[in-house]
Amino acid sequence: MTIAPPPGKPNSYWAGFEWWQDRLASAFFGEDHRDTPVLFFIDQTELKTLQGGEAVEELGTAVSSVLAWHENPYTPVADRCLRWRRGRQEGPPPCLPLLAAAVLAAANMKRSERGPGAPAYYARLAEVLRPSWGGEQHRRRLESHYSAVVDQWGYLDEWLRAQDGARGLSTIRENATYRKIGYAQSQALVRASDHAVLIRFFQASGLSPGQPVPGARLLDKLKAWSFPGPKGLSPRLLDALRSQSESHLLEPLLASLLEGWDGTTAQDRIDGGLFQVPLRVVLEDDFTGWEVRWHAEAVPGVDRDSLQHPGGTLELASDDGDRAYTLSGAIPGVAQALRAGLTARGSKSAVRIASGRDVLALREDPVAGGWTETDVLTVFEPYLFLFTPSGESRVRSLLTDTGHRWHRPVTIPIAGWQATRELQFTDETALTEALFRSGLQNIRHVPGRRLSLRNGLRVHQEWHHRSLFLHGGEPDAAVSQEFREPGLVTLDGQQLAVPGDGLVVLRGRGLAPGRHVLAAGGTESEFYLEPAADPQAGPLPGSPCGAPAGTAAVPLGADSRFLTAQGHFVSVRRPPEPAWWKERAPALCGGGTASVPVPPEAVWLVSVDETRTDVALLRPQEPDFGTLSRAAKDFWSKIVLFSLAGVPHAALWKRYREAALSQFPRGSFTRV
Repeated sequence: MTIAPPPGKPNSYWAGFEWWQDRLASAFFGEDHRDTPVLFFIDQTELKTLQGGEAVEELGTAVSSVLAWHENPYTPVADRCLRWRRGRQEGPPPCLPLLAAAVLAAANMKRSERGPGAPAYYARLAEVLRPSWGGEQHRRRLESHYSAVVDQWGYLDEWLRAQDGARGLSTIRENATYRKIGYAQSQALVRASDHAVLIRFFQASGLSPGQPVPGARLLDKLKAWSFPGPKGLSPRLLDALRSQSESHLLEPLLASLLEGWDGTTAQDRIDGGLFQVPLRVVLEDDFTGWEVRWHAEAVPGVDRDSLQHPGGTLELASDDGDRAYTLSGAIPGVAQALRAGLTARGSKSAVRIASGRDVLALREDPVAGGWTETDVLTVFEPYLFLFTPSGESRVRSLLTDTGHRWHRPVTIPIAGWQATRELQFTDETALTEALFRSGLQNIRHVPGRRLSLRNGLRVHQEWHHRSLFLHGGEPDAAVSQEFREPGLVTLDGQQLAVPGDGLVVLRGRGLAPGRHVLAAGGTESEFYLEPAADPQAGPLPGSPCGAPAGTAAVPLGADSRFLTAQGHFVSVRRPPEPAWWKERAPALCGGGTASVPVPPEAVWLVSVDETRTDVALLRPQEPDFGTLSRAAKDFWSKIVLFSLAGVPHAALWKRYREAALSQFPRGSFTRV
């Protein structure tokens, strides 16, 4: 987006400024930064990398050439920002080069000259933004009018938050001591490379995503954790930790990074710069029994790779927006890899599985689609444990010490391994102590990350329906210790009083059927209440004919999916046609149906095969589309031109189609 220059400043003055605007927007606020905290770190080395071999003015010169040095120097950039604010705000505010210059000045500060803080900062800013004339006079103007730069930090923060994480998560926070220069100073202390190290710090300290921890407490923890060794922190950050005048600048920044952390493990590079791809065991239970497979979490920077291992070549592939890789080629056997270990290396990534493990913990993972290997335990969440004969005693010890009975293990399709029944831990102190006594080395406890639901009468026991409860059999809300202060927990926007034990009884509160949302400290947990129904002679209104309440009949031979109000889809796990069907009724093959449970968030059931498309309304709800993933767009491209006629909900389906079409760039949509 190009904005016309203000009066008196021809386009030639802005050429370098606009080049840096585009370069900084791409490098720091591009779409590849989705849901990642943005650290706007700039120093001389980073500037050379950004500039590359381009014949463009240096950052300081490009910014200085557009400033109004005979008055408020920031006015031309401020005017551009005001026009941007009145427009569509399609890109970041047009002040990124000026903010980058402010960060560069903070990175150049020398505490040995004129003392720490504001005087040294404005001297360095004057060096970065030096005009072709004048001496001390322009430094005073930069300082006296600096509130304009503070406003621009606010514009950038507002824009990032309005994008809802699509262009990165804001780490811009006001500093109580340095209300003006603190923004730039805090961004100059933490490099992007420090982010992965700080995630390891959060994990090692038992911190949880979204946990409301005061910045001063985080700073004390980081100082203790980084002593006596640097733990991989950059020299600039270590200097700030040791400096009494700079360390407090880290307090709001650390709080922002913890707030923006999504709970995933930092993706470290291994083996000479290769990205480590987590390869985890998945158990999936359906009507045929247990199925075992791998889940490979997608890592940034690697869309596909060929990894060599003793058994052959493992192929990884993913598309934009995918959170997991599709595996093909020589996929290693699970039993062999757990017993002997596995190392596979490609040109960009590597996989490592340690040998000799005899106990695994598994938790429900909707991305992986089953019970998935984890090294973290917390309370009020369901788990399975897998173990070999040599690991059974440690699992028995853990369960006994946390108050669980030992039941006969379940047989699973991994040679030499068995599984416990599903279980939950309810006492954090008991879990911590039991883990220590059990001797389990590869599993650790993390305090409760979010609000949890326990007890209550569930309508379906399947793991993907755990949030659906019978009306009148509402669950209890288990609240972590840090959220128990008055006013922190809300139910549907209304504050809840939390007793000392953290267990809030939700029954008897007159809750209506439908969706309800518990929230605390930026974390949410939702559940649905299903009204009890008297026996009925026919199907529910809107349900496919012949389907019992809460289920839908789907064709065995079609691609059937449930669609939500947000435009997302839930794939239908339909059973295959049984062998006896093919043998005894060959003429009916491909024409049968299966009864499957309907997710509570489903609005439509869509079935597509080679000859027809069927769309059934499950419940009326207006579309509420956000950004669609690549996979969702691919599916919508098959159905978005399909129209209904002669049915009451044809108009509603048309509104969903229009919402889907708005996700496709103009001129690029074709029917697939």
